[in-house]
Amino acid sequence: MRMAGVWTGMLVIALMQVPVLINKKQWKELVAFAVFWVIAGIYASLILGTYAGDIAVPNHTELLDRFFTALYQRLGME
Repeated sequence: MRMAGVWTGMLVIALMQVPVLINKKQWKELVAFAVFWVIAGIYASLILGTYAGDIAVPNHTELLDRFFTALYQRLGME
């Protein structure tokens, strides 16, 4: 139910923004809006999925810690 609410809200935002950008012929802004809109939609879906227990998304801090630990080990900076 929450997911439908998020996507409905995002659809409303897109329906308000896209015609304005098209009428003003702001094609670069339209592309940027579309890219960020899709990223935001995917991120919102992942976050809501974790709260519902449907999707397991790892903690950002743990991912960064593993990345930098491996990087430091490769560079010999332990």
